[in-house]
Amino acid sequence: MAKQRLSDDLHHEFGAGIPAAVAHERPLPRPGEQLRRAVDAVLVELAANGTPDGPVLRRLEDVLVGGLAWTAATGDTCRVEHAVHAVRDARVRLGAADPDGARTALLTAREDLAPPVARR
Repeated sequence: MAKQRLSDDLHHEFGAGIPAAVAHERPLPRPGEQLRRAVDAVLVELAANGTPDGPVLRRLEDVLVGGLAWTAATGDTCRVEHAVHAVRDARVRLGAADPDGARTALLTAREDLAPPVARR
């Protein structure tokens, strides 16, 4: 009981009952940020590996699934809807062993995910 009373007294004495304004606010992440990172990673891998084999294509597909899952979990799917559709198309093309078609779809997604200032 004494411990609780001491803690309450210190709270009131130092004004700790009301939280102070946060000095440094963290900026909110851009919608689709994780999806953009996944798209960039897959594009880099496709550029480095001209004709990826089956296991590489499946791994790249998994990277895209992770980006899509993160986007859905954060509620950003509706904000970057066109990019999501392009990434889904790229997944289908990777599954069909069409890396060139996947690259084209991912470039479209990347353009849709670019910040407004960087868009042409």
